[in-house]
Amino acid sequence: MNRRPVVHVLGHIHASAIALLESEADLLTEADPFPSACDGIVVRTRKITGAEIAACPNLKVIGKHGTGVDAIDVAAAAAAGIVVESTPGANAESVADLAIGFALALIRNVVPITLALREGRAVEPHLRTGWDLGELRAGIVGYGAVGRAVARRLVGGFGTPTTAYSPGRTGSLPERGVDFAPSLAALLGQSRIVFLHMPLTVTTRGIIDAAALAAMPKGSYLVNCARGGIVDEAALADALSSGHLAGAASDVFAVEPPLPDNPLLREPNFLAMPHLGASTNGGLERVGTEIARKVLDVIAARR
Repeated sequence: MNRRPVVHVLGHIHASAIALLESEADLLTEADPFPSACDGIVVRTRKITGAEIAACPNLKVIGKHGTGVDAIDVAAAAAAGIVVESTPGANAESVADLAIGFALALIRNVVPITLALREGRAVEPHLRTGWDLGELRAGIVGYGAVGRAVARRLVGGFGTPTTAYSPGRTGSLPERGVDFAPSLAALLGQSRIVFLHMPLTVTTRGIIDAAALAAMPKGSYLVNCARGGIVDEAALADALSSGHLAGAASDVFAVEPPLPDNPLLREPNFLAMPHLGASTNGGLERVGTEIARKVLDVIAARR
């Protein structure tokens, strides 16, 4: 009699995904020792090292709850013949909503005005007048599923003039109302608000450095809902402190959770969340059930 497969779930996932996994497998959780004799892993933000992969003798598949697999030793998995699955695009709408929410909060000075009112202080004159999102040219760096979802909201919802940078793409797509910049420098130089939606790779790590920030127009804004390592955080803090950037927001950090002495957390015009861009009920259900199905399918095929 064949035993039921075992899936080790490392991180909180939606109840619908748990129910799907339990219909075909026995589950281990974060409370159980890991590495384990599991057939599959579902992981959210935890790192999975090569040593841990080697210590799971029955492992057939690692399912990343989300898009980026930079926290998984993919090379070690491939060498061991282990499939790595992810869910590109499944959380795009949720992340795009947060990116637009960050943008609106920044350009309308929502947080500093709220704090002034809460503390009984007068709202400073420079905070009283904000911007329409439609009057600021937007730049989107990375035009995958999330970048396209942000563009749809900007163009269709706010009438925002929008340019995207995606390596190898130029020209325009009139049906979407998005122009493509020939280079990152060209996009940064013309954008009053920049949205980052590229993966973290060897070539993108630290790509938004002091020089890139200096290329942005004075008084512009930066929103990062991609990966923390893309941005030089010290350089961004300097750009905010000097007033070159009017504001910035990030859902991601190079070290997560961010350390209390991270210089960005001292800047009053900086907004932050601890990597919760995809954490809506709908987003978690879509991502969780998709990765659960992929993991179960690989296990079934391998058996």
